[in-house]
Amino acid sequence: MDIFSILGNDFFKALTGKYQNIFIDCLEIIYGSYRTELSYGIDKDILIAQLCDYFEKNSSDDIQFDDDQDVLRDSRSKASEFLRKLKGYGWIEYEFDNNGRAKIVMPSHSITIMQALTDITKKNEMEYQSEVSSIYSLLTNEDLLDRPYPQVIKPVYDRTLALFTELKKLNTGIRKYIDELTDGQTPEELMEHFFSYNDNIGSKAYHRMKTNDNVSRFRNTIESRLRDILSDEAIMEKAVSGYQNIENENDRDEARSKVIEIITSVIGYFNSYDDIEKEIERKHSKYLRSAVNRAKLAFLNTNNIEGKLSTILRNLANAFEEEEDKGIYDDVPDDYCRIFNMFPQNFISGESLKTIGISKKIADVDEIFTSQIIPEEEMLKRRAALKNKTEHRFSRKNINAFVRILLKDSAEIDASEIEVNSKRDMIRLIFISIYGRDRKSEFIVMPKDNIIHEKGFTFKDFTLKRRAK
Repeated sequence: MDIFSILGNDFFKALTGKYQNIFIDCLEIIYGSYRTELSYGIDKDILIAQLCDYFEKNSSDDIQFDDDQDVLRDSRSKASEFLRKLKGYGWIEYEFDNNGRAKIVMPSHSITIMQALTDITKKNEMEYQSEVSSIYSLLTNEDLLDRPYPQVIKPVYDRTLALFTELKKLNTGIRKYIDELTDGQTPEELMEHFFSYNDNIGSKAYHRMKTNDNVSRFRNTIESRLRDILSDEAIMEKAVSGYQNIENENDRDEARSKVIEIITSVIGYFNSYDDIEKEIERKHSKYLRSAVNRAKLAFLNTNNIEGKLSTILRNLANAFEEEEDKGIYDDVPDDYCRIFNMFPQNFISGESLKTIGISKKIADVDEIFTSQIIPEEEMLKRRAALKNKTEHRFSRKNINAFVRILLKDSAEIDASEIEVNSKRDMIRLIFISIYGRDRKSEFIVMPKDNIIHEKGFTFKDFTLKRRAK
């Protein structure tokens, strides 16, 4: 596709430079000006006046292009320069009438690009029923079969292509639509948008596809009429002649093959409708579940400070256990300090998870290896290490057992009476304070006002008591 032989090498410069927004606005003004004209051409003076009005209202700053030393300050010089640039880039052309007046004309490729840009920004959704009804009407109107190719086959093919292009766009756009509604929202906003999305079923086009615009209602008749055309030799002869005249094809056999290809491709499109509909339905359900899960995770992200501190302390305890030097007077590393910075809790995006592969690869089966036999002595050593690790975990069970020993001969005990000789002892003391506030623990914690400073540690004292059963 040699697109630049038509557009020119500089065509897209207007959309990529530092003044791209102004260029787009100017092109929109030019394109919109043609609505009241008989062609895509307008008097240059009229267009200059419209652009001057735009620059006076929207762009008071001076403008200077990189390839030009002149600084544009007044609205008329800006309007004239942007027109000159657009002409140089190939977006517009000049024509002169019999009186020598200049007209600004948009060539056909510029019009096509502007139509596409307008469709993108307006996000127009196709009325599927109007397209399907048109296809149905063309195929069931017997009066059109005197010229079957230009009046039936070609417009049916063009409308079918447009219809299924829109269906495929809907298929790929569902995820983006839901993400726009849910990404970066608070739990309350998520729920509000979820119900809004549910009311509209994600997209009005999707809703219409599932209800009044359902292609299946017309599909059988459409396919049947197309097959009738293929089997009717008289209609096919007219269709081939029509194809030769319109498409400038001299080879009748080639023309016949093209007509058959067009008709069968339309039948193929309608045959594939069920698969497209199922895929759209599957994606709709999938991304709707994703939005619901996102809302659930946002609601589950509560401000349970004790739970977050518990997780942090567990990780710290594991880190300290792996240190060779457990000196209690060492400075805390910066990595540990950073975890106390406040930061928002978010969720793990479903898009970050690797999808499960669909295809299977058949390969030779590896030989079954012979497992290594671990000596009994090594087995006992590993079991002992595992048991020791379990016994030293700061679990609720281990903390309860430790407190039972502390309260064995006493009704209560102060935290200041518990020996703290290492970082691990200090972390265990913090866990005692955390678990003591939980009703599932065997003991309760009663805060005190005095502050304890002992062996480099500082903490607020508290009293431990057995929980009444």
